[in-house]
Amino acid sequence: MKSIKVPVLFTTLFISLEVIGDVSVNTTITSDYVFRGISQTNSSPAIQVGLNYQHDSGLFLGTWASNVDFDDDANAEVDYYVGYTSEINEIFSYDITYAHYTYLGYSSAVDANYGELVINAYLNAFTLNLAYTADYANAGDTAQYIGGSYDLSLPNEYVMTLQAGYSLGNAFKDNEYVDYSVTLAKTLYKFDFSAAVINTDLSNVDNADLRFVIGVSRSF
Repeated sequence: MKSIKVPVLFTTLFISLEVIGDVSVNTTITSDYVFRGISQTNSSPAIQVGLNYQHDSGLFLGTWASNVDFDDDANAEVDYYVGYTSEINEIFSYDITYAHYTYLGYSSAVDANYGELVINAYLNAFTLNLAYTADYANAGDTAQYIGGSYDLSLPNEYVMTLQAGYSLGNAFKDNEYVDYSVTLAKTLYKFDFSAAVINTDLSNVDNADLRFVIGVSRSF
């Protein structure tokens, strides 16, 4: 994997803002990087790292990176995002994020970078996800995503997450699809361990079949 370095100016900005908010770093090692049911690493492992700043007002911004493998020249994904989160009451909160996905390794003539607006709403253990882009993969097509999940608390501090989502829009044409997963997670010695079974209803797309994914992450 090509090494990813957060720009020095960006890092300095985060450090200087720490006095009025929270800065966190998260790292993940996973057996497969799966995004909305489809592997982004050709069913291979991924190493991921993120840097996030959250202001006391609810404003947040950050960057996140992972290796990728689409059977082409791309070798890394670096995302940048900015958003706002708010808690309405004890049981309901939401966040709104604009994310810009960039892919490294392509020649200058190829650009698959694009932006997406994401809205998440949280009601107790339920989460609703809505996403929209007007230019999916820089191809000029619209795409939407509707998803939801439910966190079920189990004995011994295990958490089971049941998730399902639907990808639609002009970018998918006749390949609109459903993805779904079941994830079992537990925090142990400040590490977050997870094991997931993930699948889609696609039958003609590579890396969209049934898969078992394990991972471990840590936030600082």
